[in-house]
Amino acid sequence: MSDVIVFGLSGPSCSGKTTIALNLVKLFPQTVVIHQDDFYKPDSQIPFNKEIGIQDWDCPEAFDMEKLVNTIQETRERLEQHSNMRCHDDDTIGKQFHYASQWANPPEDVDSAVSSDELESTRQFVLESLGISSAEEIPFSVILLDGILLFHDRSNGCAYPGAECNAGLLVFARRHTLRQRREARSGYTTKEGIWEDPPEYFDAIVWPNFIKYHSAVIRTYPNIVNDTVGGLQASKQQHQIDSIVVCSSDDSAQDTLHACVKTIIEAWKRRK
Repeated sequence: MSDVIVFGLSGPSCSGKTTIALNLVKLFPQTVVIHQDDFYKPDSQIPFNKEIGIQDWDCPEAFDMEKLVNTIQETRERLEQHSNMRCHDDDTIGKQFHYASQWANPPEDVDSAVSSDELESTRQFVLESLGISSAEEIPFSVILLDGILLFHDRSNGCAYPGAECNAGLLVFARRHTLRQRREARSGYTTKEGIWEDPPEYFDAIVWPNFIKYHSAVIRTYPNIVNDTVGGLQASKQQHQIDSIVVCSSDDSAQDTLHACVKTIIEAWKRRK
């Protein structure tokens, strides 16, 4: 049995993924982070939307999905081969196999979004759920995938990173919340320079693409695209992987973090 859990943390741009991911790393010390953003194609290869007249950075074809999937597979294989390192050096795996860059622009409130008391409460939940006394005894490593298009619909022919996941969480927010967050950002570092959103980029590209490429999830959770987020009630439709949990970042970061932790632990227990 593999002692590696591949967990996908996805959602539209500015939905709160970074805040959750940074706190997950604090709870699971043997975590390797792979950022989908590191697999963007060079600027000159980003698809051009002829109808709108701008580049489209929010479609599957903007990423080297095949390279991303290969990296996930290679990382999992290497972690499995070096699983005994956990007994000798708790930091070895993360240092040796961290393929991804650091978050370039973490949210200013990332450390305050989840208080130290809330983080400690979640840490105790992890220990109690696994029947251990310290984080060093966690019996598995985590590959944490972070990106906007991990669970995209498969109809476009691109390689599908969601197939590599044991479990995942799609975090979303109301449209106007996402727009405000996106428009507050000054720009994005690319392989060949800086990308700054043209006017109306969110309404012309970001939001329509989120709907376009997540139709399966949205059919199951239609409230994702409602401006008024109510309780999420799933239909019985089967998802592309065994367990995709859907959470709103309009809820507290603590609740979303707890949902991630619970999903990871449940994925581990299913494999025991």
